[in-house]
Amino acid sequence: MISDTTALAGEPATADDPAALARGGTVYANQCAVCHGPAGLGDGPVTLRGVPPPPSYAAETALKLTDGQMFHILTYGQKNMASYAAQVSREDRWKVILHVRLLQQRAAAQAAAPAAPAPATPPASAQ
Repeated sequence: MISDTTALAGEPATADDPAALARGGTVYANQCAVCHGPAGLGDGPVTLRGVPPPPSYAAETALKLTDGQMFHILTYGQKNMASYAAQVSREDRWKVILHVRLLQQRAAAQAAAPAAPAPATPPASAQ
């Protein structure tokens, strides 16, 4: 289940703010996608160069994280991920979390969508 992204005490960004969502997407593209991938699946380009892939944001453990827990990870780092407190402002870290929640919603919607039918193959002609 994806957690609520409404404003908490000290959380300056909300999901109903288009500018905050846009900024979160920009910061994510510049700071996060290199490892986490554009859709947050843990398949960023550095993983092709031997860097251990981070977990997918669609994984159960990531879906269970609260916004505050994500903020803590962005601020202090976790496992192979370093702190981003010096590179990403406090306000932008909250906006990145909004973007991550959007990525999680997209992944959930894609997973819930029925699979596209396989294309029909024409019968082999008997020649």
